[in-house]
Amino acid sequence: MKITKIILILILGCSTISARIPRPQITYHLSMPEPHTHYFHVELTIEDNADSLLVLKMPVWTPGSYLVREFSRHIPRVNASANNKPLSVKKTAKNEWKINTEGNQEISIQYKVYAFEQSVRTSFLNDSRGYVNGASVFLYVEGRENEPGILKVRPFKQWYTISTGLPKVRGKRRTYEFPNYDILIDSPILIGNHKVLEFTVDNIPHEIAVFGQGNMDEKRLITDFKTIVESSRDIFGSLPYNRYVFLLLLLEKGRGGLEHLNSTTLEINRWIFTDENKYKDFLTLVSHEFFHTWNVKRIRPIALGPFDYDKENYTEDLWISEGITSYFEHLILLRGGIFTDYDFLEYLSKDIKTVETTPGRKVQSLTESSYDTWIKFYRKDENSPNTQISYYSKGSLVGMILDLAILENTKGEKSLIDVFRTLYTDIYEKENRGFTSAEFKEICESIAGRKLDDIWKYVSGTEEIDYNTYLYPFGCVLEPGYSDGMTDSTAYFGFRMTLHEEYVVVKNVYDGFPAYLGGLNVHDEIIAIDDIRINNNMLIPQLREKSIGKPVKFLISRDGNIQTIDLTPISAPFNSFTLEKLDDATEQQKMLYQKWTRTPWEE
Repeated sequence: MKITKIILILILGCSTISARIPRPQITYHLSMPEPHTHYFHVELTIEDNADSLLVLKMPVWTPGSYLVREFSRHIPRVNASANNKPLSVKKTAKNEWKINTEGNQEISIQYKVYAFEQSVRTSFLNDSRGYVNGASVFLYVEGRENEPGILKVRPFKQWYTISTGLPKVRGKRRTYEFPNYDILIDSPILIGNHKVLEFTVDNIPHEIAVFGQGNMDEKRLITDFKTIVESSRDIFGSLPYNRYVFLLLLLEKGRGGLEHLNSTTLEINRWIFTDENKYKDFLTLVSHEFFHTWNVKRIRPIALGPFDYDKENYTEDLWISEGITSYFEHLILLRGGIFTDYDFLEYLSKDIKTVETTPGRKVQSLTESSYDTWIKFYRKDENSPNTQISYYSKGSLVGMILDLAILENTKGEKSLIDVFRTLYTDIYEKENRGFTSAEFKEICESIAGRKLDDIWKYVSGTEEIDYNTYLYPFGCVLEPGYSDGMTDSTAYFGFRMTLHEEYVVVKNVYDGFPAYLGGLNVHDEIIAIDDIRINNNMLIPQLREKSIGKPVKFLISRDGNIQTIDLTPISAPFNSFTLEKLDDATEQQKMLYQKWTRTPWEE
């Protein structure tokens, strides 16, 4: 088949088509006289066409975010022409269009994409900036996804800055190139008048493209980002790219990140930077997304690449890709000196609390959580805590005990880091493929020098994790307890509420606890307790002071009908979990702790 040359031009309200470059290419022109309409205009020109029928497709999901999002719903219409004459375009599936080329060698395709969903997974355009997530904007020609291309960006007339991980074409203004469609859509683009901060690591340039105003300290931000890069680099020995771009969106609300091959998009509340706890939490997001440069973008489950953009790409190993990355996000900050070992243990304690206070941990395994992410993780409802467990939080904890098991059995000479180095060198670099579930376990066991079935039961099953078995050799212990004014004598009913100004509505009811067993429903409005009218200020104190084992009468409104139900409270379960160092730790325990954290035992 004759190679088709492709030019894709993304225009924001601009009708000018750039000159053809005599090789396969995709070119963006981002400008927009009225960007408040939120439409990207796209023109795709195919040269030297030899096919009578072209099939165009739009991805239904974007790599790194495992949900079918149906991006094609934002395209009102696709038009095509040749020699200034219209061609027949027929939509043949939810994300597919077929074009009768009528034997023409040069085909022009035009369409618009509505972009007004602010997230790291979607595209956004208004009068302040344009953000392009390629999977939600660019159609591709079926069968030609591996052809190289060119990208040209023409900003809106009042915008002067473009940030993207794509390399520039030498000598061409606002022109970029990509080797295939995968790389194109794996390279988000920020267009506007944002600030760009710069630093280098190992003589490799890094950019932080910052959109929005906030209270950040630019010098500290650069220092901390550089530390995260260096700490991650030290794990693998080198950086796998020749340039890296952080796209940082400072917004009124929101928190999120999405990894890419040599860039990442981060969004955060613009006012968190002077709150030390919130700032550290933000740095865990940065650390997490940057570690994905290796774990996911290069070290990946075999199901995640080459991608099928038409449907779900199922894997049972997202607990490795996301969960263990969540463990490393803490470890990287610790090794870089941003976290103290106290911070490190505190963040792990938060993960333990998340898991141990979620009833779904007894229902869904890590492999099931990974596999079902396409239908469950991004579509949580009021019953999700009863049936699901996060592969992020539980995966982080399995990563922790896996690290501890390897460290203990090798007397601190090997760790989980060696597992990921091996995955990177032996599977990604040598064979350029993803790993299988069996291979991951085999490599872990080879490096640990023992079988790890005792840990894998927490991967494929729902048994409660025995944390202290793995923590004790390192001089640490998990201490359960209470917070938020609760004690073991506090009456507990097992539901959460939404407190409105004048009324209280049930938000969640937890499986296995009195409210669930007694028939309290989500959306019930609680009017009175034991014949005493309540409001949002007095309900919680009243409930906590009830006698354990003695029925309590709830007057509720359900669908406008008034009724009474009796609930009998139990003693409050633990709601706080703290990792602590032993006061009487042995020298062996202290040695292993120092191997684990790379910090001295004594504070």
